Amino acid sequence: MRSKRKETVKSVVLAILVLMSLTLSYLIITYQPDYEIFTKRTTQKSVESDKNSLLNFLIPDSVVKNYEGSREEAIVQNSITKVASVDAIKDKKVLKDLLSVISDSESTESRVRNRNIEDITSNNVEKILINYQVTLDSALVKPLFFSEENSNISLEFDTIVLLKDRPNMIYLYKKDDKNYLQITLKEEIYGKVNTMFNEKKQSYAKYSLNNRFIYLKESDEDNVIDEYSAEDVNLNKLAKDIFEKKDNLRISNEDEVTDGYGILRSINNRLLYTNPSNEGGKEVGATVAINNTMSFLELGYVGDTNYQLTTALEGITIFQEAHKESIAFSKDGFADIISEDNSSGIYKLTSPKKLTKTYLSSKEAELYSVEKTEYVINYLYERVNLKEVSDIVLGYDKVYNKDRNSFSYIPAWYVKYNDRYISFKKLKEMIEQFKSFLQKSNLAPNTIESYVWTVRYFIEKYPIINKQNLIAY
Repeated sequence: MRSKRKETVKSVVLAILVLMSLTLSYLIITYQPDYEIFTKRTTQKSVESDKNSLLNFLIPDSVVKNYEGSREEAIVQNSITKVASVDAIKDKKVLKDLLSVISDSESTESRVRNRNIEDITSNNVEKILINYQVTLDSALVKPLFFSEENSNISLEFDTIVLLKDRPNMIYLYKKDDKNYLQITLKEEIYGKVNTMFNEKKQSYAKYSLNNRFIYLKESDEDNVIDEYSAEDVNLNKLAKDIFEKKDNLRISNEDEVTDGYGILRSINNRLLYTNPSNEGGKEVGATVAINNTMSFLELGYVGDTNYQLTTALEGITIFQEAHKESIAFSKDGFADIISEDNSSGIYKLTSPKKLTKTYLSSKEAELYSVEKTEYVINYLYERVNLKEVSDIVLGYDKVYNKDRNSFSYIPAWYVKYNDRYISFKKLKEMIEQFKSFLQKSNLAPNTIESYVWTVRYFIEKYPIINKQNLIAY
């Protein structure tokens, strides 16, 4: 009797185990991991960045509106082709305000979709595109767009799109990638952004250039030179912000501060931060370099000056000062921030010693001092290898006036060659002077063109002409 009862218990236990095994097998087979939803892991470090700090350094290149049913001309390869006239905004202050409005919204869910963004966006729907020049990491903009507790799962993007028919959605994606980040908001955002856009929009020509688009003003307007007062950066204050061990700061002299690891010094027109202990790290990718640089800049480099991220290479990140509808350049180092880093962190960062402060006055630029848009495009098409060109901008030369302690912003064209901006005027002068010299030497036209091509090739690879680059060439 006892043996029979024991066998019965065994049979019941075995049946339960078999049932549990079958249930577990079913769950394993049918389980779909919800890897698409961004959830916070307890082992991950949550970094809360200040929104205003991010906005100062994450100003996009442009915001463009695509209307329902709009059409574009066919793209011609190896050329600069105007494909459409569009409504757009490039004023940096307005772009910053638009981004701020989006960042004020509250999200409820963020998902990565393993689909092509073209499945939901096309030229047949009304949408607003926010374009960046370089590829960013979604973890970088977490404080701007993610209200819920999200992990720093990496998704690269260079475009943000808002759709009229999905007014409570934000989409982040990288062109030609087959996935995108979808952010659901509590409230509709498209209407707010669209209203702001309609108030500030202007007409731009949309050009195709090497599988990307650039936007230039439809009509050439009067060019204006703006003047602003200048202000020195407080070296000691900046040092206290960026060095972790603030109590151990040692001031060697008026131009140098150190915490025993990093060194912040003033050299000519630049502030130079170096950390020799970080120089031995491994090379990092462009998006990692951007994230490292942004985290470092938020420590104390944030002021009233806005910057646009223009270049991101492996271990090198460059921000150009934003001014009006474009970016500024300075041969004396007053208009950019350049960061070099690796897996150990930032080991070298240079930034302007003087910053723009208060608006003083404006005056019209001299007649014909700025080339017409059509002239610049045609010249580049005829004289330059367009495969090396990634951007054309009517920017500003930022020039310091020592007597007035002020900066002048002078309109000037710049061309982005091989990921570095070069003055169009200087580029043209170099090519034309060399061509003129060859013509005076009574060389055959084909020989002249061959030599001119050689110069163009050198400029594309080495933006600066010096002995070191000439030897390398």
